[in-house]
Amino acid sequence: MDEKLLYRFFSNDVTLAERAAVREWAAASPANMRMFCREHNIYNAIVLSAGGISVRNRYSFRRYYRRQLLRIAGVMLLLLMAGFGTFYGLFGDRIVPIYSLTVPAGNSNNLLLPDGTKIWLNAGSTIKYPASFIGLKRVIDVEGEAYLEVTSQRRPFIVRTPGGEVKVLGTKFYVTSTPTEELMVSLMEGSVCLTAGDKSVVLKPGYRAQLKQGRFKQSVIRSFETELWKDGIYYFEDQSFRDLMTGFEKCFGVKINIDNSIETTQRYTGKFYRYNGVQHALRALQYDFEFDYSWDKDRNTILITSKTQR
Repeated sequence: MDEKLLYRFFSNDVTLAERAAVREWAAASPANMRMFCREHNIYNAIVLSAGGISVRNRYSFRRYYRRQLLRIAGVMLLLLMAGFGTFYGLFGDRIVPIYSLTVPAGNSNNLLLPDGTKIWLNAGSTIKYPASFIGLKRVIDVEGEAYLEVTSQRRPFIVRTPGGEVKVLGTKFYVTSTPTEELMVSLMEGSVCLTAGDKSVVLKPGYRAQLKQGRFKQSVIRSFETELWKDGIYYFEDQSFRDLMTGFEKCFGVKINIDNSIETTQRYTGKFYRYNGVQHALRALQYDFEFDYSWDKDRNTILITSKTQR
C-alpha cells in the first residue's frame, strides 16, 4: 500500500474509490491491519506535534518523527544497560557461585582466582571467593593466614577478615586474622588500606600493621620469618613448650596431648621444615628439653610424657 495514499486517507483527502481500496486492503490480512494501525498512530502523533503542518510536509516530518523514535529507543536502551550495569556492579558478586576452601592442618595450598590473583593459604585457613568477579569491586573472605599477589585493575580488591578489611589495587602482602587473632598485614609491594570499625590506616611497602586493642600499630619489617609458612617453614619465637606443640599440630597435621607431669619454663626460638616431619622436630627439641613421646599413627595422635615416667 502506498504510504502517501494512507496519509491522504487519514487526512480525509481521498476519493470514494480510494477510500474503499484502502479499507479493502486493510481488511485483507492481519499484517495489513497492523501496518494500517501503525501508520495511523504515527499520523496522529504528527498532527499532535506539528499542529498546522501542511500536507506536503507530512511525509518529511514522518521521517523526522521516526528518527526521533529511534533516538528515544536508543536512549532507553542505554538507560536499561546502565541500570543492568549498576545492578551487576552492586549485586553481581551475590548472584554468582561462591567457592569455599579450608586447608587442613599439616598442609598449605595455593590457588589462582578468576582475575589472576595468586593466593597461598596456611594450614587451618579458609577462603571464600566468587566463581567470577563481575561487580565494581573484587571481594573475597579470608580467615587465617594468607599471602596474596593481587593483579592490578581499576576495580579495588578487598579482603574481608574477622578483624577488618584490606583494600588494594595491585600488591603483594601477607594477612593474618582469625576470630581469636587480631588483624595483621605485612606489605611487600604496592599499597593497602586497612579498615576495622572506624579505624583505618594506609600501609607502605616494608611495613607491618597490627590491630591491637582497637588501634592500628605500624612497625618496620625487619624480616619475613613469621611468614615463612608459605615456603613450608614453621618459624617460632620466644614460645613456651605448650604453645610450640600447638604450632606443631597446625604445621604437621597431628594431634598432640601433653601429660600433666610436663612442666617447663623454657622458651623456644627456631624453625623447622614441614617436609622433615614432626618426629624430626620432636627429636631436635629433645636436645634442649628431656621428654618422651609416643605416636599412635592409627589415630594420628602424639602423647608427650616426662622422661622420668618411662
